[in-house]
Amino acid sequence: MDFVDIGKTLTNGENMGGLIQEVYFAYHVDVITWPAKPDTPLDIGENGVLTGEITMDTGKRFFQMYLTDDTGEFNIEPVGEKDGKSFVLHLSLFHPGLHKKILGFINAAKNDNLIFIVKDNNDQMYLMGDALRPATFEGSPDGAGTGKETSARRGISMEFTYKTANIYLFEGTIPLTPAA
Repeated sequence: MDFVDIGKTLTNGENMGGLIQEVYFAYHVDVITWPAKPDTPLDIGENGVLTGEITMDTGKRFFQMYLTDDTGEFNIEPVGEKDGKSFVLHLSLFHPGLHKKILGFINAAKNDNLIFIVKDNNDQMYLMGDALRPATFEGSPDGAGTGKETSARRGISMEFTYKTANIYLFEGTIPLTPAA
């Protein structure tokens, strides 16, 4: 693969930060096939994108979770020593309220293997999970609970991480209907 010039590539000048007000999640074990990582990319752009679709087990699908606006963040953390660099992807969000569905989700997710599709405000998607590694729950960095005063933020903050050798965009379809 040859290097190319990399200029300022902002479509229509757009480069809005943050995430949309939803993320998509599923159990890691429910994925049958994963999109492919670049094997021998012909150009530098191909080296930053997964190809193919996610296929789910029969009857399984991704689910949508609402997050409070301006509370969702996707961070890319480089880690490792020289000649051993990789990345930890962090997804943090806040879901308002303490209803039974969000409590049930956090009870199920706290010690299980998940995958997430995170969509940013520029309509780019990032897959947190692959055939070898899941996304896992790390905790509640901004707290969880009722708050002390009546003006406090009631709900649950969550952080999930995924460790990966490289960073890719996911350009496939989010499987939101049960697989046949």
